[in-house]
Amino acid sequence: MAIAPVNEDGTTDYNNVAIVYAGTNMPNETGKSGFGSAVNAFNGNISEEYKQAEKFLNQTQKKVAQKGGSITDVAGFSQSGGYMMKMAGEHGQKFGFRTTSFDDWGKNQFNTLTYDEQQWLKKNPEFLIRYQNDSWANASGRDWKYGTVSQISGAGFGEHSTLAKYFDGDILNLDRLAKDGIFAPNMTLEQVKLAAKVWAKKNSKFNPLANDKSEAKKRVEEYLELYGKYAKGNANLTALKSTTDKGITNLQKSIAGASGSKKIELRVDLANAVAKKAKIVGEEAEKILKKMQQDMEHEISELSKEILNGANEIRQYLSYAEVQEMIAPYEKNKLWDSVQASENMGEIQQDKEKLTTFSEKLTIIAKNIQDYDGQAGSSMFTPK
Repeated sequence: MAIAPVNEDGTTDYNNVAIVYAGTNMPNETGKSGFGSAVNAFNGNISEEYKQAEKFLNQTQKKVAQKGGSITDVAGFSQSGGYMMKMAGEHGQKFGFRTTSFDDWGKNQFNTLTYDEQQWLKKNPEFLIRYQNDSWANASGRDWKYGTVSQISGAGFGEHSTLAKYFDGDILNLDRLAKDGIFAPNMTLEQVKLAAKVWAKKNSKFNPLANDKSEAKKRVEEYLELYGKYAKGNANLTALKSTTDKGITNLQKSIAGASGSKKIELRVDLANAVAKKAKIVGEEAEKILKKMQQDMEHEISELSKEILNGANEIRQYLSYAEVQEMIAPYEKNKLWDSVQASENMGEIQQDKEKLTTFSEKLTIIAKNIQDYDGQAGSSMFTPK
C-alpha cells in the first residue's frame, strides 16, 4: 500500500509518500500464501513477488509525479524485506528514496543485483536500512553486511516481526528495548546493563540453576562481541535533536527566499518547530538525569550490601563495635545523598517547566500569526 501524510488544512502531502509491502501470509490467513516464492528466496533467488512490487511502485510513482510529489520511503517485512535490497539498487538510486527492511528473509539477495547496483549499494549503505531480529528468519541464510544493518538481539527465536512497538516514528526507541531485555546498536552502557539484567531474569525461568547476576555480566560481554562498543550519548536524544535542527535549518532557508503569505506561513512553521525542540530538550534532560540517578543509587545500594555481607563473615574475629566502626562509612545513607539528588531533580524540573512554558507561548504566537494572516487576507476581499 501507498501512504501519504495529511496536512493541517486537510490537503495531502505528496512530497512524503511511503510504500510498504507485506510479508508472507500464513496458511490460516486470507490471500495468496506466497510460500512458493519464499522457497525461491530461501534458495538465493529473487522472489516472484518482486515483479508485482515493481508494478505497484511504478504505478504509484506516476500518480505522485502528476501531483508534483515524490516517494521518500519504501519498506518491506520478511519475504518482501528480502527483495528490498534489489528495490534499493534498482529503483532507490533512480528515484532517491530510502529503503527499509524488517527481519528480511532470503539467501544471497546481494547476488540478485547487477554489478552496477552492487557497487552503488556498497557506496551508499544509508539507502538500505535493515533491522534483523534473532528470529527463525536467520535460517534463510540472509547476510548481515550490505546496507546499514541493525542486529536486534534478545527479541527471541519466535519474534519474527517488525518490532513496530519499539519505534517512535522512524527512530528505534532504545530505552524501551532495554526495558524488555533486548540489545540493539548504539546503546549506552546503562542501557546495555539494564537489557542484560532483564534478559537474565527472563531466561532464568527456564533454568532454575542460573545465577541472574553472573548471567547478566556474560550478557554484557556478548553485547561488546556483537556490536564492538557502547554509545557515548543517548542515541534517541541525538536523533530527535538532529531531526528537529535540520527541520529548523530548512525552514530558515525557505523563509529567506519566500515572500508574502508564504513567508508568514513558513514563519509559523518555524515557530512551531522551535517550540517542539524546546519541549523535547526539557523532557529528555529530565529523563536522562532521573535514569542516571536511579542507576547510581542502585549501584551504591549493591555496594553497601556487599560490604555488609563481607563484614558479617568476619564477625567471629572482631567485636561488634569494631565491625560497626568498619562498615559505618559505607552504609547507604552515608554514600548516597538523597537531599542532593532531590535538589538536582528540582533544578532540572524547573528548567523543564521553563522550556515547556516557552514552548507553549511560542505555539500560541504561531497560532496568532496564522489567525492574523487569515483575517488580513479576508479583509482584502471584503466589500467596503
